[in-house]
Amino acid sequence: MSPEFADRLLNLPRYSELGNAAIKPGLQGISMLLEPMGNPHQSFSSVHIAGTNGKGTVASMIASIGQVAGYRMGLYTSPHLLHLSERIRLNGIPVPFQWMESALDRYQDLLDCLQPSFFEAMTALGFLYFAESTVDFAIVETGLGGRLDATNIVQPALSVITNIDLDHTRILGTTLDEITHEKAGIVKKHVPVISATGHDFTQDIVNDVAAQMDAPWIEVGHVEDGFLHTPNHQYEHPTTSEAAPVHYMHNALISARSAELLFPQVHHHPDLVELGLSQVHTLTGLRGRLEILRKTPLTVLDVAHNPAGIAAALDYVTQFGSIHLLLSLMNDKDLGGVAVELARYPSLHMYVCELDLARAYAGAEMANSLQRSGLNVIATGSVPMMWDLVRCHVSEKDVILICGSHYLAEAFLSIYS
Repeated sequence: MSPEFADRLLNLPRYSELGNAAIKPGLQGISMLLEPMGNPHQSFSSVHIAGTNGKGTVASMIASIGQVAGYRMGLYTSPHLLHLSERIRLNGIPVPFQWMESALDRYQDLLDCLQPSFFEAMTALGFLYFAESTVDFAIVETGLGGRLDATNIVQPALSVITNIDLDHTRILGTTLDEITHEKAGIVKKHVPVISATGHDFTQDIVNDVAAQMDAPWIEVGHVEDGFLHTPNHQYEHPTTSEAAPVHYMHNALISARSAELLFPQVHHHPDLVELGLSQVHTLTGLRGRLEILRKTPLTVLDVAHNPAGIAAALDYVTQFGSIHLLLSLMNDKDLGGVAVELARYPSLHMYVCELDLARAYAGAEMANSLQRSGLNVIATGSVPMMWDLVRCHVSEKDVILICGSHYLAEAFLSIYS
């Protein structure tokens, strides 16, 4: 049973339920919420992170490194998997239910008056918690886009932009040019920028925006032979796999370089970076990023939800065996683009999961579309049904991959845990 504060917040307009209708773009709403709270976002140093894929991972990695370096680290990410308190963390620990109840009691009249979106309210409460907890740094992930995102109210010590690709095209634009300009909207005057967008074209746009804002562009470095090479140091990436995913390594590189700028200790003790990266899941609660749930058969959970992210997950797990994929997508995602990526794996076995969300593709619609693309869809049904079915079809040498959305991960973990 969810605590009372969760119901009070979940009754506000949510993107997961309403899609675009729940979004209140711009900073006016969040400004009107934060001012009566004493503008808490102005009382702590922050790092602001935007991107299509990887921003939640990078946020958690930076927070983990900061924590092992001895700082009080706030971490604001979205969406959550099992409970909305996961979005607001202090040194990896979700915000206490009691604090949320108290904060809502204090500001319920304000919420009733302004009628913010769910994301605006959560962002304001997150910043209030970080201020009252006297964090040294808050690592803040954008919710959607950047320029008009509620989190863009912060004046960060560092702006970080991760991989950029086509996603949320109904809101951010239908081209990489448009989407990149929205993401680059987090760049502030004179604030250093670290970016690794994955495309020369998008990187050039971010660099141009940084130049216009007199924001120093920070060279990241490169990944080679399992090592993270920044301009200052070479780090061995701690991983339990002999073949760490390429995208994960690049996220680690961005995080290591960010830590060098933020935390002076790492210059004298570079092992803090490696330690923080090795403990990111334990120290921050990061889940659903190629998370191994079971080794026999290998069962992997990933929150990838667009063609580029799903392709990265597939590229990684294919080395371990024949793939059985449990998939669900929101109906604003590029199903055709996902199908193109899936078609690269002719032996792929697919199980389409139905989610009880207005934004999710209907199972039959999605299965029919994938079958018309020549893909092998075994069945469609509820998450528990598909989980039971796939276990009847796999051998010990196969791989089960669950991916397509945070909401599928939430539904799966609720039955798997």
